[in-house]
Amino acid sequence: MPIAHTETSLADFHKFLGQQLSHPGAASMSPEEALARWREHQVTLAAIREGLADIDAGRTRPVEELIHELKARY
Repeated sequence: MPIAHTETSLADFHKFLGQQLSHPGAASMSPEEALARWREHQVTLAAIREGLADIDAGRTRPVEELIHELKARY
């Protein structure tokens, strides 16, 4: 899975990792799993930012239009 380009810092990663390790059973998380979770988190944040940018730029359409299209297709 490609990693979305986002500006992050070591402090952000440290905070995220601390939050992840506070969950029960997380002490056994491998470094690879921690990094995979961080990457997934970054991809999610990038998708949210992209969606918000689309809204700000007016690249949206009414949900009714989408529902009509989906009903016609399926």
